[in-house]
Amino acid sequence: MKLLNSTETALDDMLKGLMLAQPGEFRRIEDEYSYALVRQSLRFGKVQVMVNGGGGWGPLFPGVVGEGLADAMVHGDFNCAPNAWLIYQAAREIEDGKGVFILTNNYAGDYLNNDMAQELLNHENIPSYVCYVSDNVCSARGEGKDKRGGMTGIGLLLKLASALSQEGAELEEITRVVEKANDRLRTIAVCCSEDGDVVEYGNGFSGEPPAFREKYRSADASAQRILDFLLPELEDFRGDSLFLMVNRMKKMSYLEGYVMLNALSGELARRGYSLGGCAVGGYFDAFDTNGCIVSVMACDQELKSCLKPVKGYDFTL
Repeated sequence: MKLLNSTETALDDMLKGLMLAQPGEFRRIEDEYSYALVRQSLRFGKVQVMVNGGGGWGPLFPGVVGEGLADAMVHGDFNCAPNAWLIYQAAREIEDGKGVFILTNNYAGDYLNNDMAQELLNHENIPSYVCYVSDNVCSARGEGKDKRGGMTGIGLLLKLASALSQEGAELEEITRVVEKANDRLRTIAVCCSEDGDVVEYGNGFSGEPPAFREKYRSADASAQRILDFLLPELEDFRGDSLFLMVNRMKKMSYLEGYVMLNALSGELARRGYSLGGCAVGGYFDAFDTNGCIVSVMACDQELKSCLKPVKGYDFTL
């Protein structure tokens, strides 16, 4: 049981509650099929940053509109891409001559609708760029990274884009840096069975089976397995600091999230990696299970300077 009026109205009801909790901070763009939220206190004369994707249960995407994060967001229904027209409308409303940088995860619906929205923006000579985040190491197996789907790593890229836009970077520079970061970003989902006896690695949002299953042993053992998946793909950046994000799923406790962060940090140290920064939170919890989604980004000095912790209304990223 969930304390909702209905799943049909839940996302709309949530946005109304979010606006009540932060009076005067946002305005909405109404639409029958998708939901858009725009900052009231937009800073003009800079590239505006927007994020969009399927609706969910965590701060991604409605909770990340604010200082140091997005200037606007659009989300669709649960796990559904927002429609192209509303993406276009929101981008058009916030743009101030410098262009709009848009982040979305690399799924077919998100790609098609953002591509269509960008065509509409181009028709009006509004500069824009869409970054399709592709951090999920267990998606599109056997294909190139550009074919992979996105997961929670989009939160780290959003911080980068926002920091650069606030520093006055042009759209081309934001594009270069964030795409570099996307190349250095890897994520994996880890799901526990109901009885806690089995742990699965690499489950997909759309029901894709895990890449690997094993009997659960300990947080330390799971940390080792997670990094076995993620680190080989970052070998080219071996000398760089790693930024680590642990995203709690719906049934993972506050305590377990920090235990897993500690286990991952210890295993990184044992393997000779330095930790540049870390975060734990319930950012995006599409899996109705215990477990977590772990993201690792290899950061050179340029990226590191843009990854300070950012506080949302009720979370830190």
